[in-house]
Amino acid sequence: MDEDQDLWSVFALVTFELSAEEKAVQEARNRDGWVGHPTGTEWFCVQHAPLAKERSHLHWRTALSELKPP
Repeated sequence: MDEDQDLWSVFALVTFELSAEEKAVQEARNRDGWVGHPTGTEWFCVQHAPLAKERSHLHWRTALSELKPP
């Protein structure tokens, strides 16, 4: 990454689907003011972000397993 390059132009945050239980936990964390990286959300380089976004409708475990090389 070049020194003058904006970090947001190099990486993209992608959010995948959660199970009902994971959604309930995340909602409780939000109510409690929890701060941190949410479950099912991952950073991707701009090269792989489009592949990840195509799978954002999938549960995060499924999506990430599809994105791993064989």
